[in-house]
Amino acid sequence: MNLLKSLKFQITAALLLIVLLFGGVFAITMPALEEQRAFNMLQNITARLQHTAKTLVELAMNYALNSPQDELTYQRDVKLYYAEIRKQIDLFDEITLAFMSGNFTPSLTNGSNELEPQLDPAVIMAVSTVEDAWVDFRKGLEQSLGMDPKGPRLHDAADYINRSHQPLVESIDVLRSQIQLFVSNRLDRISQLYWFALLTVIAVTLGILAWFTHVILRPLARAVAGFDLVAQGDFGAQVPLAATKELSSLTSSFNQLSSRLHAIFQLIDRIQQGSDLDQTLCFVAEQFPALLPLDWVGALFVAGDGNTIALEKSYRDGRPEATPRRRFKLERTLLLKTLQSDQPMHIPDMKRTAEANPDYQFLNHLVNNGLRDAIFLPISEQSPIPGVLAFATRRPGSYTSEHLELLTNIAKLITHSFGRTVKLAEHARLAAIGEFASGIVHEIRSPLSTISIALDYLRKSDLPSPAAKRAALAQQETERLARLLEEILLYAKPLQLTLQPLDLKAFLQQFLQSQDALAQQRDQHHEFVAETENGTILADADRLQQVFLNLANNASEASPDRSVISWKLTKDTPDHTLTLKISNPGDPISENIVNRMFDPFFTTKSNGTGLGLGIVKRIVHAHGGEIRIMPIPEQGTEVLLQIPLA
Repeated sequence: MNLLKSLKFQITAALLLIVLLFGGVFAITMPALEEQRAFNMLQNITARLQHTAKTLVELAMNYALNSPQDELTYQRDVKLYYAEIRKQIDLFDEITLAFMSGNFTPSLTNGSNELEPQLDPAVIMAVSTVEDAWVDFRKGLEQSLGMDPKGPRLHDAADYINRSHQPLVESIDVLRSQIQLFVSNRLDRISQLYWFALLTVIAVTLGILAWFTHVILRPLARAVAGFDLVAQGDFGAQVPLAATKELSSLTSSFNQLSSRLHAIFQLIDRIQQGSDLDQTLCFVAEQFPALLPLDWVGALFVAGDGNTIALEKSYRDGRPEATPRRRFKLERTLLLKTLQSDQPMHIPDMKRTAEANPDYQFLNHLVNNGLRDAIFLPISEQSPIPGVLAFATRRPGSYTSEHLELLTNIAKLITHSFGRTVKLAEHARLAAIGEFASGIVHEIRSPLSTISIALDYLRKSDLPSPAAKRAALAQQETERLARLLEEILLYAKPLQLTLQPLDLKAFLQQFLQSQDALAQQRDQHHEFVAETENGTILADADRLQQVFLNLANNASEASPDRSVISWKLTKDTPDHTLTLKISNPGDPISENIVNRMFDPFFTTKSNGTGLGLGIVKRIVHAHGGEIRIMPIPEQGTEVLLQIPLA
């Protein structure tokens, strides 16, 4: 069936059909020409037979008019007339014998081959009539000639010929008429055959032309129209598939090209319209399966320490993957090679590669999730944070050289677009406080320093008690404004971490001991439980101290007096993470507030800045971790913090 749909086969078949038709016409023409030549020879032989009879009559008439008057003249006539009569008799015998036998020798045809024509019954009957007339005529002629002692009786022979030639001549005329009729009928049939062959050739040629127009020219015209639409900017134009294999492949390739262009320009349009990485990655997960096999896609960005890379967001089967933010080792991995080469990297046999390289944490993560084939695309240009866009499928060997070539050709476009998205996202975060922070820095810091110096001078002066209290209060407010400015600048500027191995269990124990005095002032108690011994992480101790201090203060402020704040540290072996759960027994936070807890400048405290939890989230994310706040009905609020193990 595929062979029948092949354009090559169909064109070859059409050409062979034309060749066969012309071969058939040639096969008909050559025998017809030979037959016509035979008919011409037959007519010529019949004419010779008629001429022979006429010659005998003319010899007799001439002899009758010029009868010899003496012996000498008679002897001359014997040599002349008698020899000619015998010659014509022999020729007549030869021709009639050939007609009777149906075999004409080369001496009669004046050719190199014998002639054996197929005569119809009417001609054969006319030949028999001529034969009978000739037998009678020849017998009478022989008797008239006789053979006297003095020689043949030419006078009697001439007289016999003149008296008896009419039946013979008439029979020959009938024979010639029958042969002419026979030849005419045969030529008419040959002519009809020629016309039939000609009409057949014309009909088949027109049919092939119609087929060529319908099967080849029209699909090509539609393909050209599709190319014109794409040239005019309609990158989603599609062309109906043709019936033939080659043209179907051509139109299918064109449709695939058009779809890819449409998806690429939609991606550009989507990126131009928004600055959200999640939306952009969602669009890739939804649209790119039309371009290449895609079961999973994720975006990873290098952490602040430069030694790890975090999986920011991932989509599986077109839907967001509900997994915690993960951080993976970057040094001596394929991810680092991808970033250094700035070229797409294909890992066709991920399982074998991962098994041979346990340090490839991200690759092992993909394999553990059932993925077998992947392509890493570097995100470096136009991006403030280097990263990698990873495509993966469940089926090994899904990505062909064609897919890799496609991604190589559009890699710069995709990575540039993602880099721009990351940059816009970073700008969006900075835009929230940029103008405000700039105003704070320029408008508050200088006068605040002057005020602080003045208040410090007043506090050291001998002031009345009410004035001293007001000066102390003003100094406290000045310090609060200074802290606010510091937090704003901390939130705005990029985090730079100094990561060192840190025993989180020991660090928390030491931190909570430092908080005992403050907790006792509120008649509260911090209870710490560790269900793991090996709790080493890579962390910046000062930044982590800031995180726990903020969380401890929030938990203490939200808890009633004489309450216990629970800190529980556990180890999640499959995910290779440590989980810290902080529970306070205060009133649960409402869902509306929980969804905005990490937004900048959002606070429920009268003296809060609204930046504390935003800074906490940034520090936790910079460590490759995740943080969530969950209200527990009738129990309080729970903070869940996950940090990857070293």
